[in-house]
Amino acid sequence: MKVSKILKKQTLAYIVGPLFKMIEAFFDLMIPLFMKAVIDLSFNTTSDIITRSIADFLKLFGTWFTDERINYAIIGGTLILLMGIIGFMTTMVCQYIAARAASKVGTDLRDTIYEKIITLSKKDLEKFSLNKALTILNADSYQVQQGVLFFIRLGIRAPFIILGSLVISFILDYHIGLVFLSIVPLILFIIFFVMKRASKEYLSIQSQLDYLSNLTSDNLEGTRVIKAFDKQKYECEKFDRGSKEYASKAIRVNKINSLINPLTFSIVTLATILTVLIGGFDMKNGFVVLGEVVLPSTIITLTSYLTQIFQTLILLTNLVTIFTKSIVSWKRCDSLLEIESSIYDTKKLVIPNFNLGDEILRFDHVFVNYGTKEQNSALKDISFSLNKGETLGIIGGTGSGKTTLVRLICRFLDSSEGTVYYKNNDIKDYSLYNLREEIAYNVQKASLFKGTIRFNMQIANSDVTDEDIIKALKIAKADFVFDYPDKLDHNVEENGKNFSGGQRQRLAIARSLLKNSEILILDDSTSALDLLTDRTVRENIKINYPDLTKVIISQRVSTIMQAEKILVMQEGKIIASGKHDELIKSCPIYKDTYLSQQGGRYEC
Repeated sequence: MKVSKILKKQTLAYIVGPLFKMIEAFFDLMIPLFMKAVIDLSFNTTSDIITRSIADFLKLFGTWFTDERINYAIIGGTLILLMGIIGFMTTMVCQYIAARAASKVGTDLRDTIYEKIITLSKKDLEKFSLNKALTILNADSYQVQQGVLFFIRLGIRAPFIILGSLVISFILDYHIGLVFLSIVPLILFIIFFVMKRASKEYLSIQSQLDYLSNLTSDNLEGTRVIKAFDKQKYECEKFDRGSKEYASKAIRVNKINSLINPLTFSIVTLATILTVLIGGFDMKNGFVVLGEVVLPSTIITLTSYLTQIFQTLILLTNLVTIFTKSIVSWKRCDSLLEIESSIYDTKKLVIPNFNLGDEILRFDHVFVNYGTKEQNSALKDISFSLNKGETLGIIGGTGSGKTTLVRLICRFLDSSEGTVYYKNNDIKDYSLYNLREEIAYNVQKASLFKGTIRFNMQIANSDVTDEDIIKALKIAKADFVFDYPDKLDHNVEENGKNFSGGQRQRLAIARSLLKNSEILILDDSTSALDLLTDRTVRENIKINYPDLTKVIISQRVSTIMQAEKILVMQEGKIIASGKHDELIKSCPIYKDTYLSQQGGRYEC
């Protein structure tokens, strides 16, 4: 969904809101004319057609005072007051409509962007940049929201006031009307010249903001590394350079925008001087301009309209700045929303039930390529099968493709060649929701969310009871929870920072067990546990979940040595597979790894 579709939902607000604002603008244009009429009628100068027309209109309200001049003044003043009150009320209605519509657009846009972010694959987000996506979610969506707000409030009113003031000035005196008309193109030229320059600068500013967000995120996540290598000063200077560059660009664009007000003010001031110099100040008889009598009240009224034009043009310059930012942000939002996820969810096959021992998973000559096959292959010709209830162990060096392989099972990635079969069907033939409901995936860096322990456990299954949670915690050896006075209601800080690495991993394992899935994937997710706890957790899972199919990635041979099948991976290939005893005899790399971890001793 593009931004334009979200904006279309508020079409009614774009019509009704400006209509109310037009009522207020109409009264703003009428009030100076009524003031002119009151002045003229007070001095018995009624030769002006506008004054005579308004006088006839005021007579419709009857005689309030015997003195005709006072009568006109009181009735006219009352009507001016009423127009002001009605204008205020219609403005408030418009403000409410604008605020409501803008809030809805902002909410819908942020929801849509957030949904897009979480549906994109890791590969897609890496291409786009997660920090840029977050800047779009927060900053750019707000700019679009502001654009909607000010369009409804002022987008129609500003040109209406300018055109209305010009038309009335021509009616009152076309000589001065020509002066007014001459300044508008000059000011519009200045505005759009600045807007064209500023729009390019705003795009650069937003890109620099993306860079700063990325830099901040990296530094906060790697703060311990920065301190360990004593790089605080270097990183501070690096951020300071980026911040100064951002400030420099922002100052440059503000300098460009700052040209608008003094230039427009100079032009309008010149027009004001010309308007005043045209005539004299004989309140009774007026003055002659090119052979025509112009009343002082007309000069006062024209000056009032000139002021309205000036104020509206200044407002228009601010609107141009806001709309320029909104358009740039609109394009940035669309650039994210237009990304097509590389993971397609098109089929809705029902996932069948399988019995213990049936083949649940099979890789058939699977390749995963980044770029061309020759340039960068993460996985090369991977083939193996796994039965329900079995345990698959995967071991290999860094960058050997272990994590890429298990991501294929969850469909966080799709194969470039070959097929992954789940329960005898192509894994792509299942809906992503149904497939991922059957798989529990645990990563090495366990993710916990701010809330309570109970809340984090219920993420896996909202229907679990406290008894279920306690059982899962005991199986995962997360007994430390029961030492807290508030137990399951114990607070979890952001990212689980109030727990150690091993505690986070055990909580994450317990959460995965509560999902009651078909497959449990442990991607090096016991790396922070000691050997005894690691073994206890695995034995507890095997005893309590005999039908659960397990895929375990580990650098420890002791963690996977009891698996029914072990894959040894190197450079994206399976170089050996089998049981522990078989690999000890047939795979030198596996044997050397095992002996190095066992201190050179071989144990069955």
